Amino acid sequence: MKKKIYSLLPLLYTVVAGYAQDSAYIQNQSTVAQPASGWISGKLASSYLQTTTGTSATGSRHHDFFAGTNTPAGANLRWSFGLQTLETGSNLGSDFKLWSYKDDGTYLATPLTILRSTGIVSIQVGIGTPWLNTNNSTGVLSIHGGANAANSYRGAEIDLRAGGHSITPGEMTFHTGIGGGGTAQPERMRINVAGLVTIGYGLSLTNPTSNLVNFNSVGISAPTINTRSIGTKLVLYSAVSATTSDYATGIESSHIWFSVPSNGNLQGFKFYGGTSQIGRIDGLGNSQWEGQGRFKGWLTGTAATGAAAEIGATASGASLIGFNRTTGVYIPLSLSGGTTATNQTIVTINNIGVGIGTPTPQSELSVKGTITAQRVKVTQTGWADYVFHKDYLLPSLQEVEAYINTHQHLDGIPSAVDVDKDGIDVGEMNKKLLAKVEELTLYLIEQNKKITALEEWKEKQEKERN
Repeated sequence: MKKKIYSLLPLLYTVVAGYAQDSAYIQNQSTVAQPASGWISGKLASSYLQTTTGTSATGSRHHDFFAGTNTPAGANLRWSFGLQTLETGSNLGSDFKLWSYKDDGTYLATPLTILRSTGIVSIQVGIGTPWLNTNNSTGVLSIHGGANAANSYRGAEIDLRAGGHSITPGEMTFHTGIGGGGTAQPERMRINVAGLVTIGYGLSLTNPTSNLVNFNSVGISAPTINTRSIGTKLVLYSAVSATTSDYATGIESSHIWFSVPSNGNLQGFKFYGGTSQIGRIDGLGNSQWEGQGRFKGWLTGTAATGAAAEIGATASGASLIGFNRTTGVYIPLSLSGGTTATNQTIVTINNIGVGIGTPTPQSELSVKGTITAQRVKVTQTGWADYVFHKDYLLPSLQEVEAYINTHQHLDGIPSAVDVDKDGIDVGEMNKKLLAKVEELTLYLIEQNKKITALEEWKEKQEKERN
């Protein structure tokens, strides 16, 4: 019997030892933390998995991911997630982290961070220390291209926020990076809740074959003082408000418009060739241009209104006219020039004629002053040759003398009073003067005949006396 008992002792020792050894493995209970460890090569299934590892300032790994079959402390560690940052109350601390590791198992980066107090998500793209938003903003997703070890320089950044910072909830902002010492650089682009895109530096379209900026059709309107303009427009600079005062371009019915804030001569449009100003139009429509100008064609359509001086050209020639497009009536046109403001010569064209030096021409051409010319040619209908006709009744010198004594001027010639009042018709006056010259010629011929007859009579009388 004793022999049998002694023979069972090794078996009993094995059972007891095995029980002691089994106590280092996971037991079926959940009230006391077990000091056991486990390592399986198969699949682990559980209806509930919990870790009791706490958090720390440097971070505590809770779950590790490996590649290969080396031990947990080996070089095959690739990913871990756990908690970081000590809890200090007010929901601060215990922030979720996702870490990556190098081939030798040392720390590489923290690609994902979620702050427990705010829900802010930071996703790092690249290698470096991710940026963490430490303010009390909520619902923020920040993405940037990595940073150096001191977190002083960070790459391009995108913020998608439901609130916080200085932006309106629902906005998206883009930054080019953070400068030395963690100084934030100005945002380069912002999209607000209404879909308005604000670009801080510039917009570059680089398609090699075609670049297009397209505006949705939302209506057209001319700028007004109260609403500026509804519909599609491009604001180049907003001095006060994009709805009341801006420098912009837009679309109204069948036209593209350009505008400045006010209808005055202090604001307007300038045109440059290089850095030299070559033209300008102010807010009153006054314009100034360098160089030469040329008009081809003529104003058509019904859009033009009011009185204006118009320049144009047709197949028959070029024209400068004064015309009122509203009433359809031609208006006087004036040209002036001189050396001073008070020394001006004005050429006026109206429905009567052209006035030089006078704004009120009295005939087709009125000149107040002297006409200087090398030659003047006057076309005249009829001439004074009728005086030499045989049936012309030449007045006697006695009749001429009597008319002069009565009227103090020749018959058919205007008096001084008439000339002062009405002037003279040069062509008609030349014809009248020629008629008088022809009459004088006839008088001389008659006188010459009488003188010749007297000389012949005298000569005859002298011969008879001798």
